[in-house]
Amino acid sequence: MKKFLLICLVFGIGLLQSCPQVARAQDVESFVQDFYKWYMKQSLPTGDRPVFDDAIFKYVCKCTAKRVRLDYKRMVGDADYYLRGQDFGKELLDNLMVGKSIDVDDSLSLVPVSVSFRNEYTPYIVVYVEKTKGRMCISKVEDSHGPNFRESVY
Repeated sequence: MKKFLLICLVFGIGLLQSCPQVARAQDVESFVQDFYKWYMKQSLPTGDRPVFDDAIFKYVCKCTAKRVRLDYKRMVGDADYYLRGQDFGKELLDNLMVGKSIDVDDSLSLVPVSVSFRNEYTPYIVVYVEKTKGRMCISKVEDSHGPNFRESVY
């Protein structure tokens, strides 16, 4: 009887250990989805990008947001940094799909995002989400051009 109770206890503890990892992954995915919904909803009425809105600091790391703002002020590039494209509309918001996150370590996760005019999952954006001081923030957004292509570090 004691062996059976001990086996049940060990099995129960083993099941509970995977729960925090699943909860964290879900949090990261919903965090990225909330950011893109906010970002696109802010962009639609005016046609402007909410890069200069201070509410962006809720989602994006301060150093990244400041570098992106500086690039926009200097007019470097003609594509939106977070959407990785030039065109945007309500269809992008309707077709937003966030894939399953990949944990690199305890403080960094990669999240694939699909934003397209067609309703299909084709992730071409990789969002880097850091967890620092108990909060999550987006530290980098990259195109994913294929398995062997690597863009320069931003």
